[in-house]
Amino acid sequence: MRRENGNRFLNLPIQKSCQYPRHGRLEAGFTIIELAITVVLLGIALTVVTLNYANSRKALTIRSGTSEVEGAMKRCYEIAKQEGVDVYLQFWDGTGNHPNQFAIYRVIYKFDPATGTTILITDERTNDEPTESPQPGVGSTTDGNGHYWFKISNGAVAVQAPVTLRFQREGTRVIVSSEAGGMSVTLTHAGRSGTVTINELGEVSS
Repeated sequence: MRRENGNRFLNLPIQKSCQYPRHGRLEAGFTIIELAITVVLLGIALTVVTLNYANSRKALTIRSGTSEVEGAMKRCYEIAKQEGVDVYLQFWDGTGNHPNQFAIYRVIYKFDPATGTTILITDERTNDEPTESPQPGVGSTTDGNGHYWFKISNGAVAVQAPVTLRFQREGTRVIVSSEAGGMSVTLTHAGRSGTVTINELGEVSS
């Protein structure tokens, strides 16, 4: 547009008052189809992240459980070595007296020089009275009389089969043997599993 200004003519651009989207394109520069694809991709990404998080949680729960079992085995070895008593580590499956829990029992003998024999003083298994208290971070149930049964991963995992291990000091060594169920404890949770094994020398692996 030309406008007369004295003896000069100025060229002034004609500005459009408004623009309308064409071909379904939004003002931000995306078509409706492009926006829909973006939403779908974001949904897929969110699903993948959620699944990975869920799987990580399952793996973490199993790992927490196996760590607690390892700790219990090492604790029993330590008690037998330091106190010179027999120690029984018992795991129940879902159908036992204490479903999917475990307990540590002391069995104390005393040598009687008068008779030259060993006399049983205390067997915590007799009346199901385990006195070992829980380690920090380990869940447990109690009868209120100083007896404890431990939950594994706060009850989140299951014990596949019952197992009872015996820790017995012989001189300066501690010998580990199985009273029932073998030398391994297998835990399960949400389709995952983990196994902890101990050998006769008290060496633990998982």
